[in-house]
Amino acid sequence: MRWYVTLLALTAFQAIGQPIAAQAATFRFESSADPANGQAVAAKSVEGRTMSIAASPAGAVLDFRLGGLGVNSRGIDGATDPEIDKFNLLGGGLAGESESIQFSFDAPGVITTLDFDGVKDESFEFFQLTTPRSGVWSIFDSQIGLRLIDITLIDEPNLTLLTEAGSPDDDLFGIAIPFAAGEVFTLTYREYAPDPSNYQPGFVPEAPNGARFQGLEVTFVPEPSAGLLLASVGGFVAALSRRRLRRNA
Repeated sequence: MRWYVTLLALTAFQAIGQPIAAQAATFRFESSADPANGQAVAAKSVEGRTMSIAASPAGAVLDFRLGGLGVNSRGIDGATDPEIDKFNLLGGGLAGESESIQFSFDAPGVITTLDFDGVKDESFEFFQLTTPRSGVWSIFDSQIGLRLIDITLIDEPNLTLLTEAGSPDDDLFGIAIPFAAGEVFTLTYREYAPDPSNYQPGFVPEAPNGARFQGLEVTFVPEPSAGLLLASVGGFVAALSRRRLRRNA
């Protein structure tokens, strides 16, 4: 939960003998009027902090809509993109390749919330978040247990289940993913293919059609405290996070 972030601050306080003035910022991707729309690389600034974002594969661009951020790959020669406003698996000359984004921040801190849309349990869509310090997180819909008999058979690293927050959105609250300034995250769309013997009786999966990334919340920690904080407890937080993921599985 958010006590992870408090623990980080308290640990640094004990180590250096002074409090840390942490700064929270929320980055949202839910407007077609976003000036980054249609760009391959963009920067978004909130509360004086900047998040840099790049679309992949090469030749793709960012697509911002009311529903959230997607990746448009139709400009790539030979590729087919079934939904330009979502993250998808591509067809054509890039058949089976995943759309993704890479992002980083201009200051160190901790990601505390991730917000998605359209990550469906009926079609086994999910996102993989590759982090610079906490390994790979495989993020599935929280209701996947209604479709599979045994979710522990999912052969993806660090199974993480989204939660519902009183809306259609898929959210991940109370996390603590640390990073240093400039360290790169990669968010990749994936589609899981379970063994049909693991389907719940009577269940027939739907065809996947992509998903969106709506935003995230970050707590930034100023230098020089951040370097000490990340170095002293980054591994500890990663271990706690992995333990939490195993409990969710």
